[in-house]
Amino acid sequence: MLNMLHLSQKETDVLIFTPAYRERLATLGNLQIVSHANKLSLAERLKLIGSCDVLITSWGSSPVPAEIASQSGKLRYICHVTGTLREFIPLEVIESDIPVTNWGNAPADFIAEGAMTLLLATLKDLHAVIHSVRAGGWKREQEQFVGGTLRGLRVGLYGLGFIGQRFVELIRPFGCEMNVYDPFVKELPNGCRPVHSLTKLFQSSDAVVINAALNSETEKSVNRDMLALLPDQGIVVNTARGDIIDQGALFDELRSGRLRAGLDVLANDDCLLPDDEARKWSNCILTAHQIERSAWPEEDALIREAHEISLDNIARFSRGEPLRFRMDVRRYGLST
Repeated sequence: MLNMLHLSQKETDVLIFTPAYRERLATLGNLQIVSHANKLSLAERLKLIGSCDVLITSWGSSPVPAEIASQSGKLRYICHVTGTLREFIPLEVIESDIPVTNWGNAPADFIAEGAMTLLLATLKDLHAVIHSVRAGGWKREQEQFVGGTLRGLRVGLYGLGFIGQRFVELIRPFGCEMNVYDPFVKELPNGCRPVHSLTKLFQSSDAVVINAALNSETEKSVNRDMLALLPDQGIVVNTARGDIIDQGALFDELRSGRLRAGLDVLANDDCLLPDDEARKWSNCILTAHQIERSAWPEEDALIREAHEISLDNIARFSRGEPLRFRMDVRRYGLST
């Protein structure tokens, strides 16, 4: 049986370590959970990690010390249950012989659905129409709204990872013209046309949907010059990371009424002051990093999928089989 360990920064995240998940982990080995692990000394954390076979990390985990790369002890595998790695697992560990996996394509369906929802709602001016109706307006007052259709719409996809690929599958039946900018993808899905610069993507798009990871190359890459290339009433949808966009530049465009946007994420860790004027703009839908929520009609489907992938990988590890969604230096460098 495997010896598994989880170190929490504070209290253990009950959203991740549900009773059902713990019960299934127990069929694979013994699990030790240590809360408030950041209060431990470096030596104490290294000793704990080096005494287990599998380290399970997730949101809220105590960061893995870089020293584990050269002082791994018995540790043979790090299973990251959720997505974002950088704040929990350093590059030195990725470069070592210790395999590291994350949830891979677990959120693809949920975030792609969210991006599709934001694109349609923004395209159809639903936010503006709802504002008008709540203020007493009806059909005549709504003649000012632009609306739009997916058929023939030039949709630019910035990034084509797991989420972007699923988004293509969802939108393909509607007859859009799809252009893709992702310099790291060699083969595109049917119906997609590659463009070889971000400038070209914005020049050739009526709506841009952002699926890229946040890194040094993508941060604020959607800047004032890029946004100016979109046509009047053009659309920006972002379900990736807020800091990919120069938010000041986008807010200037939205304030003027020239562009429309559906934003699940914002810059500066999704921070928006309670009295920020953006909350009142009828041409901007804000969903507060909640678009992937999937807790109805059953338990959170995203977390359930993450659990399944991690349990499958731990079982694969115990049998000596190849792991799914193993992180390497290249993928780590491209990820958030």
